[in-house]
Amino acid sequence: MAFTLKPARGEEFVNRDELLTEMLSELADSNSTVGYALYGKRRIGKTSVLKEVQRRLEPEKGCVAVYFSVWDLIDNSVEEFCRNLGLEIIDAYRPGLGLGYRARELVQMPLSLLGKVLGETKLRVIYSEFEFLVSRKKPSEAVVLLEHCFGLAEKLAKSTGTKCVLLIDEFPSVIDLKVENRKIEEGILKKIRTIFEDWEKTTLCISGSVRSTMELTVLSASSPFYRQLVVKEVKPLGIEHVRVLLRQNLKIPEKSVEEIYSFSAGIPFYVNFIGKMLERKGKRDPESVRAIEQEFLAEEGNLLFREEFNSLSPKEKAIVIEISRNRHRPGEIASSIGDKVSNINTFLSYLIDKGHIFRKEKGFYSLEDPVFERWIRETQVSE
Repeated sequence: MAFTLKPARGEEFVNRDELLTEMLSELADSNSTVGYALYGKRRIGKTSVLKEVQRRLEPEKGCVAVYFSVWDLIDNSVEEFCRNLGLEIIDAYRPGLGLGYRARELVQMPLSLLGKVLGETKLRVIYSEFEFLVSRKKPSEAVVLLEHCFGLAEKLAKSTGTKCVLLIDEFPSVIDLKVENRKIEEGILKKIRTIFEDWEKTTLCISGSVRSTMELTVLSASSPFYRQLVVKEVKPLGIEHVRVLLRQNLKIPEKSVEEIYSFSAGIPFYVNFIGKMLERKGKRDPESVRAIEQEFLAEEGNLLFREEFNSLSPKEKAIVIEISRNRHRPGEIASSIGDKVSNINTFLSYLIDKGHIFRKEKGFYSLEDPVFERWIRETQVSE
């Protein structure tokens, strides 16, 4: 095993046993259409959970799991979303259909040849959906595209006697999809919910990093998927699991484990990154670990966080800097930067919507990512 900066799978996967056991028990049950909504801060391991669920469902007879990330889209259109998700669904079913071509190879075929190929397989039952997705019809038919895309999963599941599990990463970002360069916004959630209600052999598992968009999707009483999915928060690793993750790859003293846990706050991405740096350096005493952490902030931290920080407005930057200086209340921030409390509250709301901060309690705000906070404090405050 080795430290990984990619989603963990198999032996690289640490902890989450209770969550995985519950999800797999429900999702592998052919008589259940119960799905899950995972939320948690960036880099916490939600993608790892979804991909590990997919991996463990693969050998299950009668179950086909499809993983798809909304963040993998390029032009961010409804048309691209439907086409790419549809191709992933067909590829997942390809082995059981006797189809000799990958879905993206089918897209390149003339429709006359495509009809012949699909007519010789079980895919003929969804030929109309597939033809619609690949024929590049006008993007104004967004609603019909969604119906055909999600119809692929349900029809293939029914025709093959299987259950289809759709695992859609960063699902709330569908509200940013565009039709003719205009965002489709919340209406897409309601449409997918309507399709979801009619499923008999398909279920949905989603994830999201930004709490405000998860509120819009599933967490609030007014959201389309409220109480339609089992909601689970993916939390940071405890120190005992950080210890396991580090020691399955390194010989490292307890004080160094504690230092890495304190720095990373148990976020797996940072634990793995510091672990990889320690592998190269050789020394693993606490002082060496602290030097590695400073190196991480100065070099890798700039790559990870600079663009994120620079995307903020001047007022938003000033506010996150003040929070990194332990000024967590609107009044304290307003006093420090010479602004009105009402203005600070407005920009705090913007930062919550962007997923950078959260309200820990009434009138008290903190940054979501403690390593990002430390990078701001050590690189931006002094500038």
